[in-house]
Amino acid sequence: MAFEIINPAGKANIVLISEHASNHIPAEFDNLGLSEEQLALHIAWDIGIGEVTRNLSKMLDAPAILATFSRLLIDANRSLDQHGLIPTRSDGHEIYGNHDLSEDDIKARIERFYQPFHDETDTLIQRKAGNGHAPIIFNMHSFTPHMNGFERPWHSGMLWNRDERVAKALMKRLENRGYHVGDNEPYSGQELNHTMNRHGTQHGFPHVNIEIRQNEIDSTIGIDKWSDVLATEIIAIREIPEMAEVIHY
Repeated sequence: MAFEIINPAGKANIVLISEHASNHIPAEFDNLGLSEEQLALHIAWDIGIGEVTRNLSKMLDAPAILATFSRLLIDANRSLDQHGLIPTRSDGHEIYGNHDLSEDDIKARIERFYQPFHDETDTLIQRKAGNGHAPIIFNMHSFTPHMNGFERPWHSGMLWNRDERVAKALMKRLENRGYHVGDNEPYSGQELNHTMNRHGTQHGFPHVNIEIRQNEIDSTIGIDKWSDVLATEIIAIREIPEMAEVIHY
């Protein structure tokens, strides 16, 4: 199974998505040539975000979908023609099991992991949209504190492409709490936003890609803190009238 559904009957008009929640690689792929230590690193998954997503699903009474495969097998947050869909190198680590893949190898991963995850995400969102309101979609991610020699200063980042409603509302509230929040940082939502482009923008539903720095959520204390903070602020912003609007671009 390429996905796990949490709280499918959740009543909140919210859908949570976490496509990098797991570092699992089935045994037949032989860890893609990597060690267990390497698979524990951020290259294989978004550290801490699965737990935060599970907490939010319960606290908000909202359905959530989590991918059950490592981003190293295939990255569900990339379009099928986008560089990095199946990475051969990540943050200085060679992914030898991804070298020299045939077209059949790539197709098999798409059909086994990528497509079922996105198909089920579509189903979950459309079921929620069937209640006559635009669901608010939260795509949950975490980012490494250090990348390419740069110390990333943001506690959190809000990524958006064409729809800034949720991003701007959450940024303001988190900044009022004293957090340093990146606006399309540490990545630009104009470049790395496939999941939200497909499941949010395409339907006109309000959405945001939330990024949390991994050393903020690499412990139970941090996970619980950010779960509480985000639950409180999401509850607050979902009452803003514009969050109920469907906007077609």
